This record gives sequence, C-alpha cells and structure tokens, in this order.
Amino acid sequence: MAERRSINPIIKMLAWKVRKLKIEDIQNVLAAIASIQNQPFTLTDVINLLPDEIKANRNRRRRIGNLLQGLVALGYLSKPSERKWLKNAPTFSHFLTQHLLELSSIEKIPPRPPSPEKIISRRQKLEKKPSSR
Repeated sequence: MAERRSINPIIKMLAWKVRKLKIEDIQNVLAAIASIQNQPFTLTDVINLLPDEIKANRNRRRRIGNLLQGLVALGYLSKPSERKWLKNAPTFSHFLTQHLLELSSIEKIPPRPPSPEKIISRRQKLEKKPSSR
C-alpha cells in the first residue's frame, strides 16, 4: 500500500480562499515566491517560475493573483505598487514562525479569575441595604 502524504493544514487553509488551484499549485507558488530575491516582483515573475501546466491555464494564472492578494492580507507580502509585491520575510515558514511564537506567548498567559474583593464588596452592599419595613 502506497504511503499517503498528509497535506499541510496551512496549505489547506490557503486553498479555501483560492478556487481552481490545486494544493500542489499553492505549494509551487510558495516555493516560487521563496526563490525570488528580496526585491519587488510581479505576477509574471512568479508565473515564469511555475510549471508549464500552470502557465498555460489562464484561470489558474488569475487565481495565483488572488493567492498573492491573500498572502498580502496575511502580512507575508506587501504591495509597494499596483502590480508589484514584496516579501516581508524570506519564506512563508519564516513569516509564520514569528506569529506562532507570538501566539504561543499569548496562550501561556493564564486568564485571571475575578478578584474576590469585588464579589465581597457587592455582597456587603446587598447586606447593608436597609429594609423598607
């Protein structure tokens, strides 16, 4: 029985927003972006680094633009101009690592229970109210 490789959950989540792109296409796009030096790049630059089957399909090329916009919304890419993108981290995994560390520190902070003084003071106020009789 052939071993089935599990799909990275982050790649799955990226695929939710981009129709007509396969998981492999998203992986190829991320690899292409990672291979670009730290300088502004265009959609054409990314597409030129992808396999021919993606280059030949107009709908898939358009969806790559949507994927890049999604990566801008996440903060991995920024748009210095209308048709150019710029990486904010060398790779997507580098970008996510920093955010995972921040998330980890947030999750380690235990929630504070309400202070007992406030509860006591409310009870005291209720007990001190004079009866109307």
